Amino acid sequence: MNTVIWKCEQYVAGKLHEKTIFENEQQAREFARKLYDVRPDTILRIEPMPIQHVWN
Repeated sequence: MNTVIWKCEQYVAGKLHEKTIFENEQQAREFARKLYDVRPDTILRIEPMPIQHVWN
């Protein structure tokens, strides 16, 4: 089984501030949209990641 999760990384002043994991892309994008409304100075990066990279 090749399960994919989505991570949303938040960068502030060019440094990784926080990483959040989601079950699907829609959840990650909704989170990013809400966060950007509150903190427009935050750079967000959303990308898929195989679950094997998180848990063994």
